[in-house]
Amino acid sequence: MNKYLKFITLSTMVLLTVGCSEEKPKNEHKGLTGFVIEANYEKRALLVAESDKTSATEGKYGVEWYSLNDDAILLDSKNSKILFTDIEVGSEVETWSTSPSLESYPAKTDLSKLVVADDVKHPNSDMSQKKAIQAALNFAKNLSDKPATLIVQKIEMKKTEWLIHIYNFDLGKSYELRVNPETAEVS
Repeated sequence: MNKYLKFITLSTMVLLTVGCSEEKPKNEHKGLTGFVIEANYEKRALLVAESDKTSATEGKYGVEWYSLNDDAILLDSKNSKILFTDIEVGSEVETWSTSPSLESYPAKTDLSKLVVADDVKHPNSDMSQKKAIQAALNFAKNLSDKPATLIVQKIEMKKTEWLIHIYNFDLGKSYELRVNPETAEVS
């Protein structure tokens, strides 16, 4: 009887310890895969937009503001941890979240995990895809006097240039921008 009493006491203690744990299970779900369009390092937030490559519906792009969780996991393509400030505009990313998105456009949610894809270099220069996207987005922002939600639809690496297709959601306009990989000039 003594062994039986010890077993019940030990089992009860284990159940109470596990049952009273304050750690709540994560209900993490896959977010958007796309490009970082804006980064607000002070507010610890990123605006991510799908591209033609990642959008589930042709011509419709998910765009979402992600606010960094305190326990968010940020990784490069080799699963090494990175800092939030290492994530730049133009970075191609995959996101995960633990809360539902707020119904707005762009939507808003938390960021529980993010993986940054490897950057691609142009074969005829040191300019990366990320830097070409940054140049194209800056150019497209100056095409209107109003703030706009810009979406990188498609990127093509040509022999002598980066060809970047950008869509201005607010104006309903598309731009085909050519970025010189040697000079970063946009036309």
